[in-house]
Amino acid sequence: MDENDRDDLFSGDDEEFGGFDANFGSGETDALPDSNAGSTENNAGVTDTVTPETNQGDTSSSDDFGEFDIGNTSEPEKTQEKEPEKSVTEKAEPEKSEDESGTSEAPKRGRQPRALKKRARKPLTKRQKVLRVILRRAGLEKLPDLATLMRDKSGVSHRIGDIALFIGEPKDEILAELSENFSNKNIVNLSAEVEKNRVISVGADVLRAGRMFQPIQVADILEKGESVDNLQCTSGRHRLAFLALAYGPNAEIPVYVENMTLNEARDAVVVANQSRPTRALERAEHAVLGSTGGVAHAQQKAIYEATATTKVRARKYCVYSVFEKGYPLKLKFSVSPSPSRKNGELTTVSNVENFWSSSLRWEKGMPCKDFDDALKASIVFLNGLVPAMQKEEAFDPVHHLASMTLSAVGKWYRAYKDVVGTEPDTEAVAKIIVGMGEIGRQKSETTYQALTEAMRS
Repeated sequence: MDENDRDDLFSGDDEEFGGFDANFGSGETDALPDSNAGSTENNAGVTDTVTPETNQGDTSSSDDFGEFDIGNTSEPEKTQEKEPEKSVTEKAEPEKSEDESGTSEAPKRGRQPRALKKRARKPLTKRQKVLRVILRRAGLEKLPDLATLMRDKSGVSHRIGDIALFIGEPKDEILAELSENFSNKNIVNLSAEVEKNRVISVGADVLRAGRMFQPIQVADILEKGESVDNLQCTSGRHRLAFLALAYGPNAEIPVYVENMTLNEARDAVVVANQSRPTRALERAEHAVLGSTGGVAHAQQKAIYEATATTKVRARKYCVYSVFEKGYPLKLKFSVSPSPSRKNGELTTVSNVENFWSSSLRWEKGMPCKDFDDALKASIVFLNGLVPAMQKEEAFDPVHHLASMTLSAVGKWYRAYKDVVGTEPDTEAVAKIIVGMGEIGRQKSETTYQALTEAMRS
């Protein structure tokens, strides 16, 4: 073969092996099974049409060798049928996550009924909320039968609503609504009204014990020896209020009934309440009623002589006379009957009682008029002192009208009157007391000495 033939031979193969040389130079020869891989015709003489991928940047046949089986010529055709070519403009459908699949719908269907049930629950009434508090304190989930609580109780069966329980209309909305179902008003208690917090506490104790240990004591009031169909509760009012709240005023319970006059019934109330803690005003009422034989409308002199037999009882006389009867004068500022001052009162009955204990002199045999005159003068002083304190910017009733503070002021007031003999300047005293700052927990003797020194200067 001459040189020209040799040149023609190699020049005719340049186009055929161009693709091979390119692949060889790119370092991809490891993927080639043999030297005939660049051909599009297989051993059986069947021409395979290789479908290009969506990204057609590289058209060499070596890109499809990973899926090409030289012994099975029909496999590429099946692949083409299962995976048809997609248009470039066709938007691929996103794959569904497990949360969107059918397996995640079961929990959603399971949660949905619980949500619907919660939304469908009826709101609790105020009465039901109070009963829930009582049950929670007692550690119970539901009320026991009324017969279970009243087991082993003997007596006459009466409708709860027929027994007088409330003195007037209670301030609490729940008790006020309950009081509308009672036939008679309470006339054996003067001002000690039924309290909701006490009802809750007593009710929890009864439920926790699982029974009512003490009977409900009732007086059938007599007038001229005849019953007037007026049942008054003399012992167990808060227990009776709990039963009415829990089981309704129309429920019937056995009670211990005794025929009494009104004064005898009031005496019975005094005796029944001596064994439990009471408020200052209630203690004063018990002291007076116990001294007068239950006669609340007795003459003032008779009340004083029967009640003020000791210094301690003289204080009870002051509390009862001023707060219950407005005698000899009324206080012109708000006073709370309980220590909480929950309605924004400036001070409490107990604190004012401590003021009278240190400011008023009482001696055995002291005439009623002399003591009442001194009581009246002290009220005039307080009615001037408190408004003067309120004018001061730093006034704080928690400190400046506290028990120990008023006790110190009372002691100073008595000493001033003994020495000077005239009424003190309330504005000057108010300015000094408020200027002392937070003295509510300071010893009364310390406050007394400071007030004495300041008034001398």
